Amino acid sequence: MYEIAYPWMFFLLPLPLLVWWLIPAFKQKKDALYYPKFDELTQATGLKPQKSATILKRRWFQYVINFIIWVCIVAAMSNPQYIGKPAKKVKNARNMLVAADISMSMNTKDWHDKDGNRISRWKAVQNVLNEFIEKREGDRIGLMLFGSDVFALPFTPDLDIIKHTIDETGIGMAGHKTAIGNAIALSTQVFEADSIKQKVMILLTDGQDSGSEIVPITASNMAADDSIKIYTIGIGTKESSQYELDDKTLTKIAKNTGGEYFNAGNLEELNTIYDKLNEMEPIQFEDEGYRPTRLLFYIPLEVGLGIALVFQFLSIAVNFIGSLKRKKS
Repeated sequence: MYEIAYPWMFFLLPLPLLVWWLIPAFKQKKDALYYPKFDELTQATGLKPQKSATILKRRWFQYVINFIIWVCIVAAMSNPQYIGKPAKKVKNARNMLVAADISMSMNTKDWHDKDGNRISRWKAVQNVLNEFIEKREGDRIGLMLFGSDVFALPFTPDLDIIKHTIDETGIGMAGHKTAIGNAIALSTQVFEADSIKQKVMILLTDGQDSGSEIVPITASNMAADDSIKIYTIGIGTKESSQYELDDKTLTKIAKNTGGEYFNAGNLEELNTIYDKLNEMEPIQFEDEGYRPTRLLFYIPLEVGLGIALVFQFLSIAVNFIGSLKRKKS
């Protein structure tokens, strides 16, 4: 179908008439200029003066042509366009839910940044997560933050919102405990509201389950029934004095859902893990809101320009022929 984006532009059509009617300079007659040495000037030039000035008057077809050109300009400004039938556009994307532990243990400063400065576990996770999300252009990311409570941000293609939320999140905002089972159970509800069939969850924690209303293994079985694949990432090494990871449970969660368990003891290992996750195959989904649109403003613009050029060319030709006739006579 054809559609005009700005139909109100056609209210500008009478604008030239209003300008001509409102501005007196177009209608008033002005007195002639008196030049005291007019006779000397005519003798010097050899021209023969006439009794009255010659005023070139516009003919009716000139007004018609100018108005047609103006109509073409207004039509171009109205932005006509052709809108095709609604179509489903296939896009490639991944659909990931990132679940991050923000319990008090994540404030432990036993990690080092690239410059060797001691940082907290959560600070290291923030840095790596932001780099990981930056590479997810075109993907849809959901965010889940858990401690004693669980907070979820639904899937969105606006990755800046996800990164901003991660940057503004502080340790202990969700409580002191580590409710892994509750986080997995809530993930099934988050995925239920999404239309993409492939469901991937990245679960990141540095401790063991505490304060959950549902056992993590039981929750993982529920996730497996909903076709949710969980990749678990354990933060910390056994050499650390504050190592509380439940490797067996995290490994079982990943195995139950067809995922994989990773252990990250430092910043380099965590980067390597996210590089592996980065290699996941993209899926395809259909965006039903796609409607092909073709802009047509250039057509009336080209018509108006063509008419103006042809009219100008004919006017120059007529004046040139007229001057030749006058010289012969």
